[in-house]
Amino acid sequence: MLVHSSASFKVETKKILMRFSYKFALLSTIYMLVSCNSESHLDLSSFDIDSSAKKTDVIYGFIITNDHNPLDVPETFLKIQSLSAKLINQHWLENPNFMIQVTDLKVLLKSTNIVEANTYITALEIAQNRYLKNMIAVRSQARLMQRDFDNTLNNYDQTIQALTHELTLLETPEKTYRNNIDNLVHDIKYATDKYSKLSNEFNKSLTKIINEDIEDTSDLYDLKFSFVEGPHTLCSRYKGMNELLNKVLENCVYINKEEILSGFNKEDRTDVSNIINNYAPQLWHQMTSLNGFFDTSNNVQYFEDSLRQRLSTVRKDLRDKQNIQNRDIAMLVENYQTQISLLENQRQNILDNPLLTHDQKIDINQTSFVQNFQRLQTDMKNPIKPFAQKFHDPNLSNTFIQAYVKKTIQCYPSELMFTVSHTGAFSLPFSYKTQELLFDFHHNQQYLAFQGILTTSFPVVIKAGDSNVILRRGKSLTEKLDGRLREQWSKV
Repeated sequence: MLVHSSASFKVETKKILMRFSYKFALLSTIYMLVSCNSESHLDLSSFDIDSSAKKTDVIYGFIITNDHNPLDVPETFLKIQSLSAKLINQHWLENPNFMIQVTDLKVLLKSTNIVEANTYITALEIAQNRYLKNMIAVRSQARLMQRDFDNTLNNYDQTIQALTHELTLLETPEKTYRNNIDNLVHDIKYATDKYSKLSNEFNKSLTKIINEDIEDTSDLYDLKFSFVEGPHTLCSRYKGMNELLNKVLENCVYINKEEILSGFNKEDRTDVSNIINNYAPQLWHQMTSLNGFFDTSNNVQYFEDSLRQRLSTVRKDLRDKQNIQNRDIAMLVENYQTQISLLENQRQNILDNPLLTHDQKIDINQTSFVQNFQRLQTDMKNPIKPFAQKFHDPNLSNTFIQAYVKKTIQCYPSELMFTVSHTGAFSLPFSYKTQELLFDFHHNQQYLAFQGILTTSFPVVIKAGDSNVILRRGKSLTEKLDGRLREQWSKV
């Protein structure tokens, strides 16, 4: 009896499991069929849409993401508007980036690939040509003004320097000058001895390796220097036959190295070159600190702060001091001080001129220069004016914006667009799960916003009156975008 009951239970259990498996398979099949039918529906009958238009006009749907929204003003359009504003709202001469901004704006307009942009591009090319022509006159005027300022300041500096020197003579005791002379004479003797010692060491070093076959060595050690004033980084390697002395980093100093090397055998030239490289910089520095350097080819004396030049100046100052000993020194001091103070104030007034920068240079981008230049050049054409006129022309801007809106909608990412059939059916791309859609009823001047989770696995029916459905009447989606672009354009 127990065995029979156990067998009967197994049979019943098997039947139950088979029935459950069948129902589960049936439910799975139904679910798969429903899932495969991924079409959602837009209940067109619940919206105020012309019935004839339903069958003839395409209704487009747009998926909104964090990066894409058909109602957002495009980034390129914002850049076009922003650059246009900078060019139009600022005086062209006060804008140091004028040419860069014009070029960038042309590139942006060309990138739209809109025929209606060509009018603005042509106007910007006119702006570039005018600007380049204008800047020739601007820089010429700036050079003249700079020269006048430099000459005036130089005259003040020389006059103040001369009066200050006279004042120093009056206020400095004669004993101070005599002490300075004694000190300089001592320094010159020391520097002369040091230079002679360096020169002898140089000659002896060369003598040690000289070829015994050379009989005449009178010109062999004649180290000659030449000089070019300017930054060492811009020095050329050679000046004529002379070679740059690289170890002297102030200005450009050259020596007749090849001429000296040519008097030695080839196997000795490396050693000779090393000797020259070692002694030449030392000899140059010692020579210039002692005597300065006189360029015979240009008759110019360099390094006027040399010891001998300073000694000459102090001796002259002593003679001048002795010549004014019998004059009313107190009255002269007061007179010089008054003159110097007056001149310094006048000089400072010039430096305070708004045309000058802190380094005493004319800044052509400053408002003060622009105003001054405009008074002098009344017939100069504003380079950006043709573009500004076209920018504010309502007919031109209307056609450009309309074309831009059309292009923007057409270029919306295809994977984020879909169409709605005349029955209201539509499907989303399989890979998207969205929380917001836009439907454009262009023929009825309205668009619909749907906010809610929507995937291919859970199709929905969207109808008027739903809490997550917003119907915007009076303008289609393209008209709404058109209005936003016009609003942005009008801010310039």
